[in-house]
Amino acid sequence: MLASISDDASKRLVALRAAMRAFPGIARIGDGPWGLGREIELPIRLHSIRAIFVTWSEFVFDGVRNDARREAFEALATPLAKLDEALPDFYQRNIISSDYAVAAWQDATEAARRGVSLVEAIAALEFRHLAFDRDRSYRDLLDTLSIYGPTGRDDMARWRAAQRVAIAADCAVLREGEMTRSELALAPLWPDATTAALETNLTMSLSFKYAQDLGHGIEKWLRERKDGSLILGMGVEQARERVVRTANLACSFWETRPATDACHAFDYCLHGDLQNPTWGSETSRRP
Repeated sequence: MLASISDDASKRLVALRAAMRAFPGIARIGDGPWGLGREIELPIRLHSIRAIFVTWSEFVFDGVRNDARREAFEALATPLAKLDEALPDFYQRNIISSDYAVAAWQDATEAARRGVSLVEAIAALEFRHLAFDRDRSYRDLLDTLSIYGPTGRDDMARWRAAQRVAIAADCAVLREGEMTRSELALAPLWPDATTAALETNLTMSLSFKYAQDLGHGIEKWLRERKDGSLILGMGVEQARERVVRTANLACSFWETRPATDACHAFDYCLHGDLQNPTWGSETSRRP
């Protein structure tokens, strides 16, 4: 899908927007009582949104330091490696009386892992099939939600198609020069009202989970990206200082404390007083 674009920056932007559309499904990467726990799944979600936020900031504003994106992906790689090592033994780790429950947990975790693979595409500049999908002709790299129920199969097909249409639309906009990269980064994520409404219907419950686990400021920024333009309730220039300062936070801000506390600190950075001496603190558990 990215092969139709020649330059790396445009490929990165299309991959970024694909990752933002798929991000709600990553909420379920910890489904199942399978022993890895929040010390693995929460860092995956934290560093995924960190990588997305930093990369998006680079497209919208000048002044984001050169190493910030690389650092985010290096931090993401560590918990992902642990997850990928454990995935082949999912059933053995979760064996209980209900095969249906185990299969549902595994399906949700694998869908979430596909969502993270779209985040990885921001750095790789290509969409890659995951190892567990290589012999599954019925699976697609855009199966980033786990949907059950009487309409599950149809909803999954619609979700997959909507993402593919949106990616193609982004590629066409850049290829034909209809928008600059900065303009596309600020544009609505979905090309039409129908696909945007489909996303709302399929991911609403996951948005609530993100607001609870990651913070309302992070969820607000994500939902704004769906509609485009506004940034944390502000215009672009109003938001510049806050966004650039947040994107430039040092590794130690993200990586020297439990992910739960880092999430709260990140969330505060998106809405808290920039003059507060604990804003961006690397040592305070929570500002």
